[in-house]
Amino acid sequence: MNRRTLLAAALATTATASAAVSGCGSGSGRKPGELEVLYRVEKTWPHLEKTLKAAKEEYEAAHKGVTVKLTPVQGSSEDYYTKLALLNRSPGSAPDVYFHDTFQVNADVAAKKLAPLDSYLAKWPDWEEQFPKSLRQAAQGLDGKTYGVPISTDNRGLWYNKDVFKSAGLPVDWAPRTWDDILEAARTIKRKVRGVTPFCMYSAKIHGEGATMQGFEMLLYGTPGGTLFAHDKWVSQSKGITDSLKFIDTIYREDLGPKKADALNLKLADKALFEWFPEGKLGISLDGGWISGSWKPTGPHPWPEWTRTMGWVPMPTQGGEAPGAVSMSGGWVMAVSSYSKLKQKGFDFITVALNKKNAAMYSEGSGDLAVRKDVASDPAYLKSDPSIAFWTGLAKVTHYRPAYEQYPKVSAQIQEAMEAVTTGSRSPADAAKRYAQEVSRIVGADNVVSTS
Repeated sequence: MNRRTLLAAALATTATASAAVSGCGSGSGRKPGELEVLYRVEKTWPHLEKTLKAAKEEYEAAHKGVTVKLTPVQGSSEDYYTKLALLNRSPGSAPDVYFHDTFQVNADVAAKKLAPLDSYLAKWPDWEEQFPKSLRQAAQGLDGKTYGVPISTDNRGLWYNKDVFKSAGLPVDWAPRTWDDILEAARTIKRKVRGVTPFCMYSAKIHGEGATMQGFEMLLYGTPGGTLFAHDKWVSQSKGITDSLKFIDTIYREDLGPKKADALNLKLADKALFEWFPEGKLGISLDGGWISGSWKPTGPHPWPEWTRTMGWVPMPTQGGEAPGAVSMSGGWVMAVSSYSKLKQKGFDFITVALNKKNAAMYSEGSGDLAVRKDVASDPAYLKSDPSIAFWTGLAKVTHYRPAYEQYPKVSAQIQEAMEAVTTGSRSPADAAKRYAQEVSRIVGADNVVSTS
């Protein structure tokens, strides 16, 4: 689940964010000894709230006299980031524990907003026994300390509607090997199936990190040598950056993607996943493995036919270069505020929220990949979704965002470039040039490198 998230932007949108919050109070409004847990919730994504409510009941039963105050932030990830930034401005308003996107961890570590958890983790056997090493590093700061416990991880790839493919005369066992294969399939759908959007991806600022990570970076990291960060510097110019923007330009200039009004709509994901795919009006989508969680019987938009109708394949590299496929992985953690006076209680709540029972409830409901080994190997989890093994297997070709303080600002510039190309206000070359200038301004001319 991104990004106009810097504090300046947060301050500029205070009124909007406040309106998006349901019951979101501040530390100053809590009762003495009450533990506040901040998290995101929206109508189509209820899984975390269900898990935290179960954890609250379990925790309070085992810790008499302690009350957990669950504080939901209603709305998108952007609304959540904005509200969290506002609350974290002072000790009096900061929550004790909060749901946190891994891409923001180092920015908050640099701002001294997060408490290191190493001393607590050392006394929790599950940490080393059940959490793979790669995930234990998900919330590691540049200082080597750990600032959160993973609750989810994920991978990204291509979903496609087999019925649409049949109507277009395309193989239902589709296996694209290059970007051109994707474009040709989209062109075929456009020619042969009326009323269907051939291809969908997120490419507007309003989709935040969904555009950056699920869109641009899924392209960039599939180009030869494609990366945002190399040789200890930010890559401001590269052929991969320009080629990624050219792919987006092709999608929209050839009318292979959503109409402009939909491309710039905050609810594009809802339209694509809950209307277009089930109604046979979307051919291909570049998205995350978790989306099937919404189609399950326990999800917000049950669609029993999805296991028959939908196909899923890896996103290929640009020209089929090794290893042949690409994915991006992110995830969320539960973190403890550096301002909290209840750090031990906060950490104890996290261990309850992420025990096997509650972690399984979250992963099976949300569609996110399990973070605990005992959940990942549980037959019930593996049977909960026929695509689970596929998405888990993409770990061998996955990449992670640069874990540096400047990343949120760089991400915002990626979104600017994507949207400019999507709307046609800039050519790919011009958007890439503007991106290079802005990144150099943000991180400093001495901290950028060109690999063109």
